[in-house]
Amino acid sequence: MVLKLLDSEKFRNAILTGASRLIKNVKKLNSINVFPVPDGDTGTNLALTLKEATRRIKDYTRLGIGAFARRLADALVLEAKGNSGVIFSQFLLEFADRIGDKARMSSIEFARAMREAIDATYNALEDPREGTILTVIREVALEAERAAEETDDLVEVLERSLRKGKEALEKTPELLPELKAAGVVDAGGLGFILFIEGMLDSLKSGILELPYDEEVEALSERVEEAEYRGEHRYCTEAVVEAEGLESRKLRKILAALGGSLIVIGAGKLFHVHIHTNWPHKVFEILRERGRVLKEKVDDLFAMSKLEEAEVGIVTDSTCDLPPELARERRITVVPIKVVIDGRSYDDGVDISRDRISRVLREGRAELTTSQPGPNDFMVAFEEVSRWARSILVITISGALSGTFRSAQIAAKAFDRVPIRVVDSRSASLGIGLLALRAAELADRGLRLEEIADELEALRNKIFFLFTVGDFRNLVRSGRVSKVQGRLADFLGLKPILTLDSEGRIRKKTGVFGESRVLSKFRKLLSENLDKAATYDFAVVHFEAAGKIDPLQEFLEEAFNARMVLRADLTPALSLHVGPGSWGVFALPVD
Repeated sequence: MVLKLLDSEKFRNAILTGASRLIKNVKKLNSINVFPVPDGDTGTNLALTLKEATRRIKDYTRLGIGAFARRLADALVLEAKGNSGVIFSQFLLEFADRIGDKARMSSIEFARAMREAIDATYNALEDPREGTILTVIREVALEAERAAEETDDLVEVLERSLRKGKEALEKTPELLPELKAAGVVDAGGLGFILFIEGMLDSLKSGILELPYDEEVEALSERVEEAEYRGEHRYCTEAVVEAEGLESRKLRKILAALGGSLIVIGAGKLFHVHIHTNWPHKVFEILRERGRVLKEKVDDLFAMSKLEEAEVGIVTDSTCDLPPELARERRITVVPIKVVIDGRSYDDGVDISRDRISRVLREGRAELTTSQPGPNDFMVAFEEVSRWARSILVITISGALSGTFRSAQIAAKAFDRVPIRVVDSRSASLGIGLLALRAAELADRGLRLEEIADELEALRNKIFFLFTVGDFRNLVRSGRVSKVQGRLADFLGLKPILTLDSEGRIRKKTGVFGESRVLSKFRKLLSENLDKAATYDFAVVHFEAAGKIDPLQEFLEEAFNARMVLRADLTPALSLHVGPGSWGVFALPVD
């Protein structure tokens, strides 16, 4: 079949069939995914990108080719997922820009649009890497332009460019050491080849493949992956709507926050992809410049393969463990939800303590927290069960939050591995110390039930003291009545709080004046702890580093301290207690 002019109907059918061909091969693509992150999801990201974008445009049957391409570009900005998905979307978006308002296209117009689109895609990326989907698209586009200068048959043009693309794909291991070491070709590049094969088959025979009315197999399946050792932890994506914003300027602003940065834009819509250690900063920058429509954060360390273990440890973000320590001890953290004026954020992931501090100082926003739902724990269980034969969950006190109940519901619904949920009857680094102890016991070879029983015996042995800068935030969060709070602040009373045996907050004592709190802490610690015993200590604060410096020195001098862990309060707990809050936890060591 000779095809000299491409109209909208043929273009639409070719795009849909190309997407279908890629989606049908998602397992194969996932199985060879090793770059930039060996997380086994390149196929999934490409498939979901095309599946959702083409679903938005598959019913557009009366548009010219240019108008159809523009609708496709808008859909891709909204639905792009993952590194390869965003690059692929950038290419198709640039391609749509070059089509303009055309009703039909010749082979040379089609080929030139491809070549100009890949040139623009290279220019749009902060660090374009050869040996990836970029290389394959470029070679396909260059050969298409060469072929179109010799023939006006678009089918022949695509046949020649497809052969060239396959040759380029086979050479990708020579360009990327990661591919060569794994003995595979680039997964994104193969995805593009499959897409072009589907397009070509549609143009040659007039077929239209539509797999969307049936369950698309394996879109959420994972394969065995190598451990990710990159410097950036979070794969962060967002769609933002903004007037007068340019992709190049946005890239320049975000470049210092991480790597694998891609910004694509269509009109007022922009899609951002970046690997970073500060997703909350990325989102704050975007919110300052426009309206964030969609946001997504994936933990690349959690997604990569870890050595198999008998017991995997899961806790919630109120444990206050520093992220690097949790990662080192293979502790998976499920974020609590922080809600500001009705908008939900993941604790410590896309919201920071600095923002909580600003919001508290301004005093205008409605602030609260909510427990993670059972599905949040199910996602964590899915990840951990890939490398652990059983899972131990340690949550914030059930008397303080419904998190314990959410974890229980999820554990009952998840049947892949045995799960035991332990109520810490504690908060903050009290949970953190128990999680670290659980990891230590797991390293010693104890099994799930043995570790859980040990933690339930230890939880009431934690000694905990805590104080707050003032009562305002305890009143706002409902922990203290308005009358009690106002009277205490008026009198200059500084409460010293603890937790009872059921995990409820109780006032242990109080002192008048900030200067007397540390002395009271020292006295209570000396009276309640055994000087002959060994302890793991933890000190925590929210904008009170100067208060815990002398406390840490006292603990190290007065007791047999195996460890004094120091950390900041998580944003979720910070909004309940406010700036100037600090505390100490002690857990005996056998």
